[in-house]
Amino acid sequence: MHSGSRNIHLILGAVLWLSAGSGAVGSAYIVCRRMLRPTSELHIPAPREHNISPGDVVFLDTENGLRRIGEVGAVHWDTIALSVDQRLGDLSNTLATCWQTPMSAEETVSALLPPAIRKRVADHISLAWRDNGTELTEIWKPIAGGLAMAYIGLVSEEFGAVIRNHSGDMQTISQKHLDRLGEDWPLIQQRLRPILQEHLTPTLSRLASNALADAPKTQIVWNIVRGNYSAAYELMLDWLGDWISDMPEDDRHELREALHETWDMARQDEELRTRLGGILQRLRDDKQIQLLLSDIYRETMAKNSHTADFLRERLIDDPHVRQEMYHTIELLGPTLKSILSTVMFDQNGVTRPEIVHLVRSTALRRNVAWVTLRAKKAGK
Repeated sequence: MHSGSRNIHLILGAVLWLSAGSGAVGSAYIVCRRMLRPTSELHIPAPREHNISPGDVVFLDTENGLRRIGEVGAVHWDTIALSVDQRLGDLSNTLATCWQTPMSAEETVSALLPPAIRKRVADHISLAWRDNGTELTEIWKPIAGGLAMAYIGLVSEEFGAVIRNHSGDMQTISQKHLDRLGEDWPLIQQRLRPILQEHLTPTLSRLASNALADAPKTQIVWNIVRGNYSAAYELMLDWLGDWISDMPEDDRHELREALHETWDMARQDEELRTRLGGILQRLRDDKQIQLLLSDIYRETMAKNSHTADFLRERLIDDPHVRQEMYHTIELLGPTLKSILSTVMFDQNGVTRPEIVHLVRSTALRRNVAWVTLRAKKAGK
């Protein structure tokens, strides 16, 4: 028994030594092959604080993910010399990107999803939506609509209070843009007036004339005479709402056509387009507006103490939403599995090197750096 046990130990030991030896030989073969392969030198600009060192890996971004093609040879203050496989030919028309860990969320997504992989993931999603889009819309449209309306009702009071708190800021911003609009308005009016007179005013005049014939003029005038201006105003609003809702389809079509022609003519006026575009550009670029909207969002929603409870009650813990989520996962299960496979593995089923680098950096708590080369788009 003792002899048999000793033999088993000898056999296991031999297997372990053979395995280790095979691994060492295989690693030595790979290293030797890399050392003996013909290489060429490629110089790329050195970005600030890149942390690239000699020996770091160089990858080529292909349709199937990253392919290892060389190593960093030397690092100078303004350039990085790459030693790449000479058999790849001229790589001067490539865009180099230097990566280093730890990464921000945006950098991590960019590293894990290079353009070729993003396209394949997008294709998977498009196919899944083509096959299941109608059913998913039927499932989630009423749920999303109900959640949105319920949440709006929840935060409406807070929203009103936030708007009132920022009324001074809104007045300041509005006045600034109104003053600037006042400078542009004479020219805008000059360019716009003939367009309106030709394409919109005649239609509006005819429709308004027909509508006023049916307006409750006597009641409106009588309320004005008696000083009941609010009642007269309410009457006019009620009449206008009824008139718009009951407008004959022929009149609607004529009004749509007139507005369409007016818009087309205004867009063709270069001076008018420049002025109006400038107004929109100023509104979009106004830092005060951006900060104000950010504050309103944060105070109304992000910092709202009711938001977490609402999401937990109406989204996470709701049995109906949970059931539909399981149904959605079942529908999209094959697609999600395919996307995960695309992100994790190359066409040969081998874990993609960018995944390996990031996992190694996280597991070993060690910073890792590498370089990717990607073909430039035509014209760049």
